[in-house]
Amino acid sequence: MLSHHELAALLLIRDTNAPLQTLDSDFLALARYHLVEMDEDEDGYAPRLTMRGEELLRRLTQGSQHNEGGGR
Repeated sequence: MLSHHELAALLLIRDTNAPLQTLDSDFLALARYHLVEMDEDEDGYAPRLTMRGEELLRRLTQGSQHNEGGGR
């Protein structure tokens, strides 16, 4: 199970393309779960979601979209 810090880091990686300055413990945990990887380009290293990470966030956000419709 992911901590709320790890979930926040996963969302941050999804929503930004900023290069990492440091590898923190949340990123390292996400990498152990195979949810993120590092890509290298001319600007340095940047984290990106793996297919597994994208699928996890898709499932999590899909469930929250159903609740936004004003149902119960």
